Amino acid sequence: MNKSWIIALICIGAFTVSSCNSSTQSTEKEVNPSIADNNKTANNPDAQNPEPMFKFVHEQWDFGKINEGEEVKHIYRFTNVGDEDLVISNVRATCGCTIPRWERKPIASGESGEIEVKFNSKNKPGNQIKNVTITANTNPPETILTFKAQVLPSS
Repeated sequence: MNKSWIIALICIGAFTVSSCNSSTQSTEKEVNPSIADNNKTANNPDAQNPEPMFKFVHEQWDFGKINEGEEVKHIYRFTNVGDEDLVISNVRATCGCTIPRWERKPIASGESGEIEVKFNSKNKPGNQIKNVTITANTNPPETILTFKAQVLPSS
């Protein structure tokens, strides 16, 4: 390595260190610690959850063996176990072979809802694992459902 490269690397390193330490004022906003408070803890797992929250019967589904070209569907059932209305703003699948459907109305605390997922196995031979992502006013805002199928190729 020649001297000009070494000098360049030393200058870059010095600039990086000085730019990281040059400001004594933080540009980050202070976080109000009360937003992280949650009365549901390991010591109190039955405490009420102040936010909307999904509780699915199951978040994964196995269609087993299906024939290529077959369309199958599954209904993921859930209950809002939080204290506020649960609002699903979007449900999206990983590919166009999977079509989700859901009611676009708020689910009150203690009420149940469902998300129907239809999978078209046309041109999808082999083992398939697909995700369906739900965006809602929950924490975290995204919940992922999964299904799998072994698609037997058509002859």
